[in-house]
This record gives sequence, structure tokens and C-alpha cells, in this order.
Amino acid sequence: MLVKILILIPILGFSQNWTIPTIDWQGETATKNTYVDLLKLKDRNSLIIRIAYSSYWTKGQNSEFIVYQNDGKVLRFNVFQPNSTELKTKIKRKRISKKEYEQYWNHLNDIVQGDKYLIDKSKLNITEKKGEELGTIKTVSVSDGANYSFSMCQGKNYIAYGSYSPITFIEREFPGWQERQKLVDLMNGFVELTERY
Repeated sequence: MLVKILILIPILGFSQNWTIPTIDWQGETATKNTYVDLLKLKDRNSLIIRIAYSSYWTKGQNSEFIVYQNDGKVLRFNVFQPNSTELKTKIKRKRISKKEYEQYWNHLNDIVQGDKYLIDKSKLNITEKKGEELGTIKTVSVSDGANYSFSMCQGKNYIAYGSYSPITFIEREFPGWQERQKLVDLMNGFVELTERY
């Protein structure tokens, strides 16, 4: 009896009720999810979150993938996807301990329950606003900024956001700066999570 109890304690401790929450998707792709094959996932209906930054000066895009599986596991990958066919895609799996899964699931549930992932994408790339003098327009040209990209997908469902150099436009309070701030906060929340766990 004592042996059975000792075996059950770790099993019960890990058997959390982690399920992928219901998400208000923006669209559906016509083809299958390419990230499933890229990351060689067995659970083809995993929820995949991708955070990426790129600029004109880089040779490709660095992405952080967080994968929420239907069995409660969480996987992380760092992926470099080059702009050139001469270079190879590099995929590195990052270890997450079972004890840290809870932090990832709690963060995901907080994002979904608080609708923090819902952003008006039409306001993420406005580069003009009315000038102080009547009939004038102010524009900002950023030559050395970074593209911010965030996506969530599950099966053929997806949400995707992108904004060029959002911090510049937030600081200058250009139209849509609040939506840009939501995107930055959303991405930073996941980045901080990966840095801590």
C-alpha cells in the first residue's frame, strides 16, 4: 500500500487539468499548419505561439516558439529562418521542466481570459498623422527599426500581427499607438516568461 501511494503522489502532482482555452480566431488558412512540420510536432493540433523580430540588416528572422500540447506539455524552440537559400534553418529546442509548465499555462490563460491577444491590426502600421498647421501631415521614416511579429495558430486557425518599429510610433503617439502598445506588451509578456522559465 505504501508503495502504491509513493507511486501515485508524483502522478497526481503532475496531472493538472491543462487544456488549450477557446480562442477567438481571426482567420483560417487554406493549407495545413507549416509550423507543425517545421518543429516536428507529434500533436498536430497543438497551440503554437510565435514571437519574432527581424530587421533589414539581419540575414533572417529569429523566432521563439512556445507550443502548448493537448497532453499538458509545453515545448519551446528557438528558430533562425534565413532570407537566403544558401543558409540553413536552425532549430534549437529549449528545455522546460515539468514544474515550470504551470507558469506557461497560467500566462496563456491570463492572456486569453483578459482578451489581451485581441488587437486591431489595421492600426499597427499607421505612419502619418495630422500636423499642427492646417492641412499638413506628419510622417515618420524609420530606417533602422525592427519588424515585430506575433502569431498564434492551432490547426488551420490563426491570428497574426506585425508592426514595424512600434516603439518609435508609441513614443510619438501616432494614431494606433495604443494597439502597438498592446502588441509590444503581448510579446514582452511571453519573452519575459521564457527568460524566467
